[in-house]
Amino acid sequence: METENFGTVAISVTVVATLLITTNYFFGPKYDSREPPVIHQKVPYIGHVIGLLQYGLRYFEVLSTKHPLPAFTLQTLGKKVYVVNSPDLIAAVQKNAKALSFNPFVSFVSPRIFDAGDEANAIIHDNIDGEKGPWGLLHDTSRGMHIALAPSDSLDWMTKTMLTKLEEHIEPLGVGNDEVEVDLYKWVRKGITVASTEAVYGPKNPFNHKPELEDAFWDFESDITMILLGIAPSITARKGKNARKKFIAGLVDYFRDNGPETGSDLIRARWEANKRYGCQQYAASFEIGNLVGVLINATPSFFWMLLHIYSRPTLLEELRAEIAHATESTTTGNTTTQSIIVSKLNEYCPLLLSTYQETLRVQTHNSSSRWVTKDTVIADQYLLKAGNVIQMPGHPVHMMPSIWGSDVESFNPRRFLKIEKDNKKSKDKSQKQHPASFRTFGGGSTLCPGRHFATAELCAAIAMMVMRFDIEPMHNGGTWVIPRYKYGKVASAVPPPDRDVTVKIKTRRGMEDVKWQFAFEGSVSKFEVFGG
Repeated sequence: METENFGTVAISVTVVATLLITTNYFFGPKYDSREPPVIHQKVPYIGHVIGLLQYGLRYFEVLSTKHPLPAFTLQTLGKKVYVVNSPDLIAAVQKNAKALSFNPFVSFVSPRIFDAGDEANAIIHDNIDGEKGPWGLLHDTSRGMHIALAPSDSLDWMTKTMLTKLEEHIEPLGVGNDEVEVDLYKWVRKGITVASTEAVYGPKNPFNHKPELEDAFWDFESDITMILLGIAPSITARKGKNARKKFIAGLVDYFRDNGPETGSDLIRARWEANKRYGCQQYAASFEIGNLVGVLINATPSFFWMLLHIYSRPTLLEELRAEIAHATESTTTGNTTTQSIIVSKLNEYCPLLLSTYQETLRVQTHNSSSRWVTKDTVIADQYLLKAGNVIQMPGHPVHMMPSIWGSDVESFNPRRFLKIEKDNKKSKDKSQKQHPASFRTFGGGSTLCPGRHFATAELCAAIAMMVMRFDIEPMHNGGTWVIPRYKYGKVASAVPPPDRDVTVKIKTRRGMEDVKWQFAFEGSVSKFEVFGG
């Protein structure tokens, strides 16, 4: 009986596959010689589908490494995917924001991520392409977020709030001579989650008042890929779906308690946009997008930067010497206080900022997506046909020797010091580093509005850790072993580690009786990073 069943299944699969291949041959999209060259599949018609199922978005990296072309075409069942790797071509794609649009992906993703119902989906979709003018929920929300997250008093408030809250998370590590043993990634995750949400939601932050919401959000994040795929999520992503209900309930209470009134300008802008379009009842669900933007990349970025610094003793000491120039010491009675002046980090700590950017260059594994809404020729070179998808994977661009130098595969904390110096020296624009060559924050109309906040919070947080603590790995004889990535996280530009990294953290010798704090003088949010 089992043999009969197997035979029946095999025949059925063969018939279905034959029908799909035959249908695609006669009715699928035809190749035009003006399109980017085709990368052929090992398994005709479905090979790339198998690759995507196996590698996720990293499949585009794998192919780009194997076929180092400026752009190429993948032909799949019913659609084409244009993979674009050249910074010049990426810039050309970004300039065609109407014809090569990100917004159709919002229409596709939002019902699955928010799960808020048909009415909410209709409100999101209404005028999503801006054809009727500059209005709509997506337009107004995006505009409000860009204003709130630009360097200003609003962003200063968020940065100060985040770092003040983060001090509370860091402080227990610095008690006397005691060593503290922690899982480094989980410790970072908790600190970033509580402090960053405090910066967004203010004193009524539900993640502070209901600590269980932190685990709920990260349980949701762990299942977000299956939720996006929509393949029986009630089975394949049950834990994530249940977790989503939990933290959305906490956010519902936050809005019911008028939380935005004492929160950041960011959350007030989002709340006002919801009220303007009559969808206050969905505001809690819509916050998933905000939380993903605030938390998912900052957490692994903080973790990887700590590993890169503490595994390089010379770099660690150089950073300590540099950050000391942004630190002031005062003594009152028997108490010495060291204050890290956040606004001075950007001015006095170029190596810190370069190390931050090099961490992002090495660790980024994202892919920017666009939908071709009408036939478009980019850079007078390639035709992109309507109805197909564009993918612009970041890591292949970050690993191009022609852009970053012969040591491209090495971690060079001074790399961006040289880039900044060369860019200032060169009067010829063509000789400067291409702004589209740094992909962590995307680019064009979808350039991440939170990049200033992320840079300020992470550079300041790293400065505090470096100045206060020694960190050593608990295993491998005290030798740092950099973990591999945990791939398959489609929502994150920077993937987390694939395993726990247990460390011991101890106050630096001679600092046992010193009090440390962040100090805020002038603007604390004007940190410039390369790219765009």
